[in-house]
Amino acid sequence: MTTWLNGVQAGLGRRLAWAAMGAVAVGLIAFSTGLMGADSPRTFGALIASWLFFAGAAAGALAFRAFFHVVDARWARPLAALGAIQVGFAPVAFAVLAVILLGAGLAPWLHSEGGVWLHIPFLVARQVVLSVVLFGFAYLKLRAGRPDHAHPSVAESVVYCLLFAVVLSVWAFDFVLGPAPEFQSTLIGPYLFMSAFTAGTGVVTLFALVQKKLTDDERGDVGAFMLALSIFWGYLFWSQYLTIWYGNLPDEVSFALARDAAPVLAVVALVFVVPFVALLHPRGRSSPRVLGGLIAAQLLGLWLNCHLLVVPSLSTRSGPAVALRDVLIALGMLGAFALSTVRAPRPAVAT
Repeated sequence: MTTWLNGVQAGLGRRLAWAAMGAVAVGLIAFSTGLMGADSPRTFGALIASWLFFAGAAAGALAFRAFFHVVDARWARPLAALGAIQVGFAPVAFAVLAVILLGAGLAPWLHSEGGVWLHIPFLVARQVVLSVVLFGFAYLKLRAGRPDHAHPSVAESVVYCLLFAVVLSVWAFDFVLGPAPEFQSTLIGPYLFMSAFTAGTGVVTLFALVQKKLTDDERGDVGAFMLALSIFWGYLFWSQYLTIWYGNLPDEVSFALARDAAPVLAVVALVFVVPFVALLHPRGRSSPRVLGGLIAAQLLGLWLNCHLLVVPSLSTRSGPAVALRDVLIALGMLGAFALSTVRAPRPAVAT
């Protein structure tokens, strides 16, 4: 325990380490108290949303490492190396996934109209197997500090990228459409895994900015890449919205109407509009302060995006779009994310 605590404090600093542990404790209390009474489905929804964001960001950071091992861009090498440490979040992701799957029968957050696909034993088996395969493959092939000191091959990187797309698509089918079986969307899989890839890119870029690993030119390149990701995310969002608006089908419209306009517009502004405007200017792409602030805002928007995909399906219209308990659960996940990723071994050489 002492060794673990010393390692965490060395990675985060004493104050941030204790703050992260405090956030985890607060998140656990918020989740536990939310299980009492009629709020339990929404409480599970808040946990699912934060899990989708943080587990997706960790998987997305590893996908960034794999992708830029296939596409050997020089500017991405420091970021790709930092992506390897996100595999440290895997044990936490599995623990939270177990709680979520247990809640499928107890809360319940899962509706029974899903037929065989959402039958609880099949759901549990599917999610456990796919998540073990995704993070297990990442641990074996993409983590830093492998005993053989070998870098992942191009074939291994391609396999992980394919696994990432498939597994996160299934996460979307189960955890976004599962609580809202009346809503049908074939775009929800790509929408979720590209959101996760964007979040993973943001996480590794923030790590690199904090550690001052990027030159001016590299910051410009990663800023341009994030601009492209923001545009593509906006394209996916618009494609989904246009289908709902143009089709005007009752099931799809009811899903959209359950989401308040103000937080949806906030997501669009944080993930697409603000980065698009700021990153068009060279200063926005090269300034570490501007780039770091934009990434932090975009990550907040991507968390809110996951929240809006899940929580309104499990809560009443009378409640707020984002409640205090939702924020506390997210802070607990953030603390666990920080504590688990700083404990992973740091790469010695950029790949």
